[in-house]
Formats: sequence, structure tokens, C-alpha cells
Amino acid sequence: MIAVCRKVFAGLPVVSLLISQALLVGCASSEVQEDKPPEPLVRQVTQSAHCGLTGPGLAYVQNAERLQQLLDLPAQNMAVQQLRQVDLTREHLLFVTLGEKPTGGYSVSLASASVENGNNTLRLAMTLRVPSPETMVSQVITSPCVVLAVPASNWPEIRVSGVRERDLVVKL
Repeated sequence: MIAVCRKVFAGLPVVSLLISQALLVGCASSEVQEDKPPEPLVRQVTQSAHCGLTGPGLAYVQNAERLQQLLDLPAQNMAVQQLRQVDLTREHLLFVTLGEKPTGGYSVSLASASVENGNNTLRLAMTLRVPSPETMVSQVITSPCVVLAVPASNWPEIRVSGVRERDLVVKL
């Protein structure tokens, strides 16, 4: 009986070693690797109903001095802290403005961003929100805009669609 027990227990470390190795291999190979989604090409930093810019158009910001000029506009009411947190050495800011509107209810936001391969033009599509005629809105002059962070690349131009009948263009 002792001899049988010695034989069973003598083979036990080898069997347990093989089982543990099989389990480890199974755990290692069953690891799920999730691909991280790519960083967005352009991101929306903030939007406001009162940017203080009276005309529809684009304002491109490459440095802190230019940003401060836009933040000093008397009628602006934007999230200033969010704009100051953007590292202007890595990203530039693009203000997309609708100009003055007669009531509340207007807004603009980023719909999509792409690069045109031929000439590295950054193309931005915007979504424009306009109040319907039967909607109750505030009777106040607004100046809606959205502020986007774009990569600080050497873009020859940035084209923005969806705000006016024709694309708005910044040539850099």
C-alpha cells in the first residue's frame, strides 16, 4: 500500500505542473485586446450663444495673444478656462461664428472633420441649428459660435461647410 501511494504521489508534481502550465497558456491566449479608437482629428472645445463676434466667419488662433484679443471682446460669454487649457504649441483654435442673430435658439457644432488628400486641406462640416418658426425663443441678439481645437499642422487652408451657402475658408 505504501508503495502504491509513493507511485501516485511521485507523479503528482509532474501532473500538477502540466495542468498549471496549460491553464496559464489558456489565460494568456484568451486576453482580449481592444484597439483604442484613434484620437479625433479635430475636437470641439466649447460653444456659446454669445461669442462677441458680430460677423459670420472664422477666426484662427495660433498664440496666446490672439486668444486674449478674442476673449477681451465685450459681448463674449464663453468658457474661458477651457480655452486657456489648450496647449497652443500642439493645437490651434478655430472659432466658427454665425454672426449676430435676432433671437436665441441658434447654434453651431462640429459634425465631422477630414483631410483632403490632394493638398492636405482640413475640411470641417458643421451642424447648424436654427429655431423653428413656432418655437418660443428669447428676444435677444446673440452671436453663436463654436471653438474647435485643430492639430497645429501646416495646413495650407481650412474649409468649413454648413454655416453659409459657400464654404468659409482660412488660408494659412
